[in-house]
Amino acid sequence: MTIYRLFSRLFTKAKTIQKIIQHSKAGNFIQLKPKLYKESIHLDKNMVLAGDIHDETIIEGLIIIPKNVSVTLQNLTISPTAQMYIEGEAVLQNCHFKGGKNDIHVTVDGGKLNAYHCNFEHARDMALSIINNSKVIFENCNFDHNGKTQILAESSQVYIEKCEFSYAKHGLCIRNGSFVQSRNVHFHHHTSAQIVVEDSRFIDHESVIEHGDGMGIHIYHEGDASIQSTVLQYNTQTQICVQRALLTARYCSIQQGKDAGISITQNSEAQTFHCEIAQNKKSNVVVTKDSKMNIEFCKIHNGENIGIQICDNSIVNVFETMIKGHRSSQVTIANKSICSMKKCEVSGGYHVGICIEDNSNCSIVECEVTHNANSAITLFKSELSIFKSTLTQNVGNGILAMSESKVEVDMCKFYDNEMPHIACKSNVEIYIIQSKLFNGKSLFIVNECELTAIDCQFYDSLNVQIEICDLSNARFENCQIYNGKSYGVKVLRNSSLYLFDSQIFNHELSQMVVNDSSVILKNSELFDGNRNALYIQNHSEVFLTDCFISKHAQHQLWIDFESTVELKSVQVTDGTLSDIFAQNQSSVYVSDSVIRNNKSRFNVQAVNFSNIEISKTIVENIYGDVYYSENHSFIKQLDT
Repeated sequence: MTIYRLFSRLFTKAKTIQKIIQHSKAGNFIQLKPKLYKESIHLDKNMVLAGDIHDETIIEGLIIIPKNVSVTLQNLTISPTAQMYIEGEAVLQNCHFKGGKNDIHVTVDGGKLNAYHCNFEHARDMALSIINNSKVIFENCNFDHNGKTQILAESSQVYIEKCEFSYAKHGLCIRNGSFVQSRNVHFHHHTSAQIVVEDSRFIDHESVIEHGDGMGIHIYHEGDASIQSTVLQYNTQTQICVQRALLTARYCSIQQGKDAGISITQNSEAQTFHCEIAQNKKSNVVVTKDSKMNIEFCKIHNGENIGIQICDNSIVNVFETMIKGHRSSQVTIANKSICSMKKCEVSGGYHVGICIEDNSNCSIVECEVTHNANSAITLFKSELSIFKSTLTQNVGNGILAMSESKVEVDMCKFYDNEMPHIACKSNVEIYIIQSKLFNGKSLFIVNECELTAIDCQFYDSLNVQIEICDLSNARFENCQIYNGKSYGVKVLRNSSLYLFDSQIFNHELSQMVVNDSSVILKNSELFDGNRNALYIQNHSEVFLTDCFISKHAQHQLWIDFESTVELKSVQVTDGTLSDIFAQNQSSVYVSDSVIRNNKSRFNVQAVNFSNIEISKTIVENIYGDVYYSENHSFIKQLDT
């Protein structure tokens, strides 16, 4: 198409732009004089309309570009009542829209617009309204102080690059099936949500969204946003809020907000990869009301409240993520929610590491929960499965389980926690498999709890290593309990213990204390203790079969206060004092056993109304006197 350049001198007789257009041909380049034109313009043919490069060319009036017309406007100032209506195609280059009296600068209705190096400012309502399947591109443009929203996109497509949006209510409002893509855009100082996405698709790369008085990005009503390398910071409300919508975030920074970092709510779904979410005044991440979220390779740290808050039937998966330094719980899972964590670090919190409550469920695999100022994991009426993980150097417990919770611990390490590594209270069921608990009290089980431990090691405690109390039941299979500076095991207050194929050895105090409780030991060993092997008292009942007991510095079995003990196929050897000492109306029954002692004169003693019956048992020492009884007590050997 041939383009004719008509210089302004040719139009000295034409008084208006409209007349210039009427006398021009399609494709003409029209150069306007630098002055103020107060008129409305209907551009009914393809052309280029250019203002002066050096002096201001101002148009004040309505500009219409109808369908099937393609127009380029260059170096023009559109002010202050002017509006532009585009149904055709327009290119704006270095144009300046000054508002003040008009509601909307530009309306694109089913048309196309490319804007380069343009300024849009001070419209009372919005800078641009883009509707009805329009297609618009902005590059290196500035949007400033434009009323309710800088750009409204409805059922249209918009591409924005290297632009700046500031000082309006909203930066972008994207609605009704629109598609908007932005890159390297700066949004700041909007009074409400800087970007609103409703029932539309929004993609951003490398933009900065900051210093807003509302939200950074608000996605709702089936909206879908994908952001990459985007920075959100210093926004007054939630930096990203997702309601009944979708979010995908990659390599983003979401920091220094005055509210939450990310809020996923009302059946929403979100995925975050390689993001840093930090230093927000409220929770860094909130997932609530039946929502789902996947967090991978992220850093979530130094929040003033909770790190990740999951509640109201929500589901969250966390993978290879660092969570640290939060003032409240680092992770909270509540109200029938589910969380799975793998290869994560939860450390340096000012409160609980992971809190699970109200019928929630948490699965933890290959994680480290360390250096928290309270318990590493606390659960209340909930379920926990933890596998191949380490819980260490927490000020509280490793795991504190309460009120009908269920816990499964498999192949884990607990050490250097200031309170018991695992504490269970009130109807808790706990299974511990192939785990190591050391350098701290291992287990404290109280109030009708059920414990099963298989293939575990408990050692090097400065306090009681294992304590089973108050109507609780415990079962140990193929376990080792050793090297404690106090007692090995205490079974107290109407509790019960079953120890099978296990070893207890090398404790400073009694290896096992049984008080008002019952214990069964089968195929197990108790040896090398600095006091008793078993200290049994207060109406307790103990049954030992196929066991080996040796090398204790005090009476190997001390039975006291109306307790009952039965030994079957047991070897009791090499004690420093008596092997069996029963007193205060206690009873002992021994069969098919060996009681051999070369350090004490009496292998078996009964005092203060106590009874001992021995059958099919070898009892001997080098001194010859193996029995001693006094004060209405007797020792009866049923076979001679």
